[in-house]
Amino acid sequence: MTRVALSALAAVAVVACADSSRPLEPGGAQPQVSGVPAYTIADIGTLGGNFGFARHINDSGLVVGESRTAAGQTHAFLWRPGDQMIDLGTLGGPFSQALGINNDGVIVGRSSNAAGERRAFRWTSASGMQDLGSLGGTRTDANAINARGDIVGASRPVVGDFHAVLWTRTGSMQDLGTFGGVNAQAFGINNLDQITGGRDVGDFFSTAFVWSEKDGFRDIGNLGGTGPTDGAIGNDINERGDVTGNSITAAEEEHAFFWSEAVGMLDLGTLGGGSSVGIAINSARQVAGRSRNADGNTRAFLWTLGDGMRDLGTLPGGQNSVAHALNNRGQVAGRSDVASGEIHAVVWTRATP
Repeated sequence: MTRVALSALAAVAVVACADSSRPLEPGGAQPQVSGVPAYTIADIGTLGGNFGFARHINDSGLVVGESRTAAGQTHAFLWRPGDQMIDLGTLGGPFSQALGINNDGVIVGRSSNAAGERRAFRWTSASGMQDLGSLGGTRTDANAINARGDIVGASRPVVGDFHAVLWTRTGSMQDLGTFGGVNAQAFGINNLDQITGGRDVGDFFSTAFVWSEKDGFRDIGNLGGTGPTDGAIGNDINERGDVTGNSITAAEEEHAFFWSEAVGMLDLGTLGGGSSVGIAINSARQVAGRSRNADGNTRAFLWTLGDGMRDLGTLPGGQNSVAHALNNRGQVAGRSDVASGEIHAVVWTRATP
């Protein structure tokens, strides 16, 4: 992206922040690192083991993810504010992860079954954990769910690599294929059934994309990398169709990005280190993810157009954290280590002035 374009977005940043319903203008503003603590962090614990990771949070503050149990297995969990984690169990094997939850409380993820296969699941309080099926192979993931109940992820056919897939709310499974690559995965879906993800043309993700039934596949570009492995991945998409993810830059660094139809792909920078990844984006165009800082630690960040990239901090005594989810109220969920070295699931909430 040119310096002229960067200046253009800087000029409209104040207006865009004042009225988030207005579209951004082309270009981008250099992000700034803010050291002002504006968020509190809550330890929501584990299922009895030494590891917990919050993968998604809905607008009611319900959190899902995975945690190690006292018996040493990793299980999907559901956490409600003011309550303990609920173990969601598995499809018969020792492992499960919850990766998405919508505002109706429907949860999606992946789990091993009794045969040792990794299968996508849909969980409801009424029906429990249900296998979503596959394209014939033994590995299938459900990565995200929208408000209407449509689910996206990836599945391996009997022969070949992953295909992006869409499970509709009516229960059908649509094979989206690989979009001309070797394999593809869908990581995010909005309520317009726009999907984002990554496509491989070799051994590495090379193309961040947006797909819809109406418009088909669209390569949304990268941050300037030109090498054979210098690609990009779309990790999440909001209701406007804006995307966040990560891409290789011309300087051969991995940076988080914000992409929209008007702006194109904007480099969000880092917290002072050499890498960052944008993992979640909400309707207010806030982005959450992880970045290396100048000390070499991995830290959770929240990026906004007005404030740039903010380090969200860690639990007391911790050095590393990751932000993996962001709801439309601005709450962030992820993980942080603690002084003992354990890793706990956490939720960050904006501090009351």
